[in-house]
Amino acid sequence: MNKGANTRVIELQQNSAYDHPGLYSKIKRVTLVTNSRDCNKSFSWSDVVEILDQERNKRTKGTIWIDFQGFHSDEMIPVGEYFNIHPLTMEDCMTVDTREKYETFDDYYFIVANEIHYIEYSNVLNNVNIYLIVFPALDIVITIHSEPIQSIQEVVHKLSYEPQGCIPSPDWLVYALFDGVVDIYVKLVDQSVREAESLDGLVLLLSGVEQTELLERIGHANRQSNHLKSGLYSKREILIALRISGRVTSSVSVYMQNVVDHVLRCNQKLKLARETLGSLNSVY
Repeated sequence: MNKGANTRVIELQQNSAYDHPGLYSKIKRVTLVTNSRDCNKSFSWSDVVEILDQERNKRTKGTIWIDFQGFHSDEMIPVGEYFNIHPLTMEDCMTVDTREKYETFDDYYFIVANEIHYIEYSNVLNNVNIYLIVFPALDIVITIHSEPIQSIQEVVHKLSYEPQGCIPSPDWLVYALFDGVVDIYVKLVDQSVREAESLDGLVLLLSGVEQTELLERIGHANRQSNHLKSGLYSKREILIALRISGRVTSSVSVYMQNVVDHVLRCNQKLKLARETLGSLNSVY
């Protein structure tokens, strides 16, 4: 791929461009992100294969990102066969509750991470898995998820500000996705800290029915902080494993360390919030 070419975001069933609302819609879609000038139309999986073959024949450089949303296991079989992905990897990608992890294979490495968000019209947190299959030698990254992922929207937005208008490298894309996921945790952790501080100021002021409501808020805050702590721990382990694996360039490793630092600060804030909530239970 030519340096400086405009990155294209192409979607099945929709026209596309940066920040296109379709990127966050709930339709079934496959999206290809590349900086090839030839990729400027909507397509099916067979079209993706044709584009990939063209890129290989050109022997041009550049990272290609293929994102699948809402596809069933049968529909993903051709993808696994084309890229020679291990059957266990494909099985994990089609399993909703696969645990977060990092695994290495001969031709690729596999990451399961989750993005956290509130269930619509509720104050209950929910995790949505995102599966990353990274082929360093091919300069290809595949992401798979069952529903819209906010961090993917953020990465596409971030790409529009890249100097060369393209994905710098596969490991940069992995970093950018984790950065988006952790940014969501940062906001939620700050909310938890503020809630703990608010409850701390109310515990001795309320009485009767109000105290019962306060106890419910304390319980909810405890559950939320536990949820956040669990998710942050697994992401820290994955990022550290990536940095010491030798599959991340030194330039990207610095950025990944910055994300790890964000995770550590979140954990420190959560520890203080959990201590505050623990003391509130005792006072109550």
